[in-house]
Amino acid sequence: MMQDKILALFALAWLYSSGGHGQTDIKIPCDDKRVEDVVNLTLSTHNKILTEGSQLALYEILEAIKGQNGSAEVVFVRFTSRETDCPAGGDKVWQECDYLQQADKALRNCHAKVQFTEADQELLSHDCSAEPHVSSEVAPCLGCPEKIDLHLEELRGPLIHSLSKANGLINHMHFFIFKDLTSATKQVVAGFRYKLQFEVEKSNCTRPEFKVVTEECHPMQENTEVLQCNSTVDVAPWRHEDPEVHVECQATFVKRVARFKRPPGWSPLRIQPTVKPSPPTQVKESSEESKESIGTSPSPSSTLNCPTKPWKEFKPLAVSIAPPNTTESPQPDPTAAVN
Repeated sequence: MMQDKILALFALAWLYSSGGHGQTDIKIPCDDKRVEDVVNLTLSTHNKILTEGSQLALYEILEAIKGQNGSAEVVFVRFTSRETDCPAGGDKVWQECDYLQQADKALRNCHAKVQFTEADQELLSHDCSAEPHVSSEVAPCLGCPEKIDLHLEELRGPLIHSLSKANGLINHMHFFIFKDLTSATKQVVAGFRYKLQFEVEKSNCTRPEFKVVTEECHPMQENTEVLQCNSTVDVAPWRHEDPEVHVECQATFVKRVARFKRPPGWSPLRIQPTVKPSPPTQVKESSEESKESIGTSPSPSSTLNCPTKPWKEFKPLAVSIAPPNTTESPQPDPTAAVN
């Protein structure tokens, strides 16, 4: 992403400004001991200066670069963090805290630069801020809708509410489950307004058998039905009110293609992939083997163990998708029903 490239350039620029030389700036493994020291020093310092809110804890280490400043070593680290259940000013350190599991808690981007000497380590600069969600470098205008990355975690909440509302309006014996997200915008109004375009498909779960959609619900292999939905979700988390959701769905013709897979844990309703049987082993010519070895060589990021695995598992609180005629969903509107 453009954001990653910009941060990488910042990393090199900061290392150079500290007295390092570009020739010696190299990427180092994200699980290196000094990288962990940088993260610990950064979060400990950040949490000590907080006067309100929650302490932060590590989520994933994304990148680490090492340079020289004379006889000292300078390490730049880029990582993500999450808010925890430890309040600011508390006596716990971040390693003793657990993530807040609300879906609207944004992932934080952090970057830090630490100088190591034989006797000490000094935090030269650091910053942990809410992740910038706008994909374009220049916003077209203040207050206008802006397209955002479809993989952002902040979309989980609005999408779950949209799915719940959609199932409340769809007049069908079967529940419909998430298939794909095709477009998303965000607008600053009296809060945030998300506009989503997504697809849902008929599942094997029927309303008489299931009260809500669960992970037991899977796409129908035959007699598949797919709906194209548009939703508008207005949220203002600081008001502690339920989002205002408007959804419209209509049938669409869909050619059966491979499903678009998102990162593990992103989808509001995870669909376990089916395991395909391995093809029979074939004897390959030496030339074919050499070509394959070239094509499957490990990437630099994998050899550096970047990014690292999440420090702790993040399981946002799920919002149940309720059927019609419940207190959580409105009565089906015959004019908006989709048969």
